[in-house]
Amino acid sequence: MSSKSTDKADSVDIDPYLKEQNEGIFNAFANEEHTVLTTPEIEQHVDLGGRQVRRRLDKLEDEGIVGSRKPGRTKLWWLRTEVEEPVSAKYPIIRLVQNTLSLQFVFLGLLVGGVGVIFMSVATVLMAYNLSLPSVLFLPSIPTSSVIQWGLLSSLLAAGFLIAGGSIAAVNWILDYIGIEISYSPDGD
Repeated sequence: MSSKSTDKADSVDIDPYLKEQNEGIFNAFANEEHTVLTTPEIEQHVDLGGRQVRRRLDKLEDEGIVGSRKPGRTKLWWLRTEVEEPVSAKYPIIRLVQNTLSLQFVFLGLLVGGVGVIFMSVATVLMAYNLSLPSVLFLPSIPTSSVIQWGLLSSLLAAGFLIAGGSIAAVNWILDYIGIEISYSPDGD
């Protein structure tokens, strides 16, 4: 088989988790100039051992996503179905956040902090114009003090996430500086 185009007649919806888990394998097919790859060529694109790569390729073959042939000593692999790039391949910042625990905490801190800014802005406007939330949104009575409390709570929570993210990054940097390597993998591999 010289190209993957002959086998791509059927496009299958692939489980997004399966795509994300095997992102390196799919990137190998996307980044190589030829469409039929050997196992060692695929291993160059994946941060896993050879046995794990072969196991994942076999699983993908069982699901009909890749095809294989062993004309000699080396097994050849090709994509059988059209596979979209994982989101983290299109947007490397997503991959960075996925693989970095400190950035996950910082991202959560920014998200919760944004909610706090919204609550505090609403409370400020309500107090400045002597309004109450029900008169603005036609809801049951919610005192302005409750909106301020929610804003302060989300601000404190955001600060906690940001401090945790910074602390994790600092500890990681110190351990790297000392020479101790700790890796975090969200999918457990």
